[in-house]
Amino acid sequence: MDRDFVAKLERVVGKQKTVFSIGNNTFFRQEGDRLLITYTTDSGETIEHTLSQIEQLLEGNAIFISSDDDWQDRYLPLLMAIETAIDSIYQRNPSLKDKVVITSLDRLIMKPSINIEDELIRAVQNNLRLALSTEVYSKGELLGCLRKVQRSAKRHHSVDGPTGYLDFIKDKV
Repeated sequence: MDRDFVAKLERVVGKQKTVFSIGNNTFFRQEGDRLLITYTTDSGETIEHTLSQIEQLLEGNAIFISSDDDWQDRYLPLLMAIETAIDSIYQRNPSLKDKVVITSLDRLIMKPSINIEDELIRAVQNNLRLALSTEVYSKGELLGCLRKVQRSAKRHHSVDGPTGYLDFIKDKV
């Protein structure tokens, strides 16, 4: 978690839950190795912040446990970060296929901060950096969420064809 970023948000919005809408009230800007986020509140106030790297945002050693009754609520920010990033790339590039998504998730599972010029990987990493900046998650929890999305992609791909997973999330996010 990035406590400086959370403090900036709290100064402007108080203790209210902040809703980041990428492309609407929230924008990313890459400047070399730095990822800047600009967030504009409903009242028009703007916050700009440099997001930390994924490894710097991970805390603790909690494991991903998807059998808990509340796992969806606990991991929803990470799962939504991953799937909204994938869906946004699919909307811009309708020729994207599930196999590319699965390969990208393989790479992210091996190394979440992999430095590769790939639009899909970069979008997922950007969304994860934002989610990890405002909530406390461990590396095990992050990898568990990536694996959960990967299993979903493989399952929908095998049942519904080359864009089965992409078409599934298009209706969900």
